[in-house]
Amino acid sequence: MTWIWQQPDWPDFRYDRRAFEDRELEFRLNSERLAGRFDALPVASQEDATIDLMLSEAIKTSAIEGEDLDRESVRSSLLSLITSDTLPENTDQKAAGAASLLVDVRKNWQTALTHELLGKWQSMAVPEQRYTSLLRGAYRNNTSPMQIVSGPYGREKVHYEAPPAARVPDEMARFIDWYNRTSPLNEDKKVTGIVRAGIAHLWFEVIHPFDDGNGRVGRAIADHALSQSLGYPTTACLATAIEADKKTYYLQLENASRGSLDVNVWLDYFAGTIIKAQEIAGDEVDFVLAKTRFYEAYGNQLNDRQARMVSRVFAEGRKGFEGGITTRKYEAITKCPNRTASRDLSDLVAKGIIVPLPGGGRTTRYELAVVEPAGFDLEKK
Repeated sequence: MTWIWQQPDWPDFRYDRRAFEDRELEFRLNSERLAGRFDALPVASQEDATIDLMLSEAIKTSAIEGEDLDRESVRSSLLSLITSDTLPENTDQKAAGAASLLVDVRKNWQTALTHELLGKWQSMAVPEQRYTSLLRGAYRNNTSPMQIVSGPYGREKVHYEAPPAARVPDEMARFIDWYNRTSPLNEDKKVTGIVRAGIAHLWFEVIHPFDDGNGRVGRAIADHALSQSLGYPTTACLATAIEADKKTYYLQLENASRGSLDVNVWLDYFAGTIIKAQEIAGDEVDFVLAKTRFYEAYGNQLNDRQARMVSRVFAEGRKGFEGGITTRKYEAITKCPNRTASRDLSDLVAKGIIVPLPGGGRTTRYELAVVEPAGFDLEKK
């Protein structure tokens, strides 16, 4: 098997620039629309939207690697980092690391890549663990092959083998030099936004310079590149879009890592994923706007228990509250007896704050009412 880093013309990536001009234009127009929707939100809601977008990314970039993070721990870490630049005490280390990585990439989007910055991001992606020999903040130095394998012991399938550790420092020096030279902040417009981000992500993953955390750092680099192309932090939910079909993501990376240095197929996949990521970001912003309208309409009509339940439903994000709101769930969330839960829910129905879901069977299930914008005309929907 020949990997692309073994090709004589490595790393001379080839692609048809004209093939991606329409995607580049679409990416920029979508970015402008997203920025406009952000600006239309109240200031407090802009912070909520930023946290919700980053929360989704933190959870999904870890999920791609098979790690489940506690949603509330990540949210708490993000909120604390954004508002006070500190982490909460006794926070979950993996949640804190994922949040720290996203916030740092967002803060340093104008900063040139360096070995030190990448090492810092890797240390955030891979929190310190006992009884492990994994290097943190430094490139791998193990003489054993760095391979990505699957399958049972003795019948493993090698999906990819990275350059040997001895080559990593020189490979990374060449990658970082290219990345910084092609930065639009240096007025080099030859490699456009999506293409530069796609090549940077693939190139970094091919080198696979760290013992662990390469996927998370690689996606951070893509976000960094997209932000530089826009001139402000991107809101595209790249990891969220990738995680929705991570099997295809891994297959595309594997295919691009072998054979020739023609990366048109990889860039076509990557560009499509970026556009999908922007659609997800738009849905997230719309969700925050819907939440803002809901509280403006009904916030002062909720008692403490009802407010606690509504907050819990919104905490699930745009995917919604699985199974709907039931009397039993209301009891569990608010720690109240059945009679009180039934009375509170009846009150919410009477006020139009919750509506029954169809097909509930014996158990009535509810969802929060949707508050339309002022002046909404059904005839024009």
